[in-house]
Amino acid sequence: MAIIVSGDVDWDDQDMQGQLKDMGDRAGDLKPVFRDMQRYFERHWSENFLSNGLAVGGWAPLDAEYAAWKAANVPGAPPMRREDSLFNSIRNLRGAPNEIRDKSANFGTNIKYAKFHQYGTTKMPKREFIYEPSGFRKEWGEKIADYIADGQDGS
Repeated sequence: MAIIVSGDVDWDDQDMQGQLKDMGDRAGDLKPVFRDMQRYFERHWSENFLSNGLAVGGWAPLDAEYAAWKAANVPGAPPMRREDSLFNSIRNLRGAPNEIRDKSANFGTNIKYAKFHQYGTTKMPKREFIYEPSGFRKEWGEKIADYIADGQDGS
């Protein structure tokens, strides 16, 4: 024999409705998290640059001919830092092609010769300076989820 108990429950879901609306609003505008992500990449890519590519396994040394020219013309300048244009473009991810939109962001550099260093050529080894740090997807996926759920940005 089953005993069934029933009754009415009054529920005020105004708070929950407000929270769901706030979550929807945040999911539609992730710019606060992307601004933190921009600073994250500026820091990681600058550190990689300053450590001669340590984060990506290290950069190949300069060839002897170029090293001699550089020593004579730009004494004391570390690899890939003759005029600092490339370094400055990733240290401060501002201007094209860097763009933060509501649901996506692009970060990088528009320095014309950057691709030759990033990917290498038949005459020059690859010296990767833009890379995805280990654990990036997990860390930032969690930060985005936290932001949507309760408004905490990536700081």
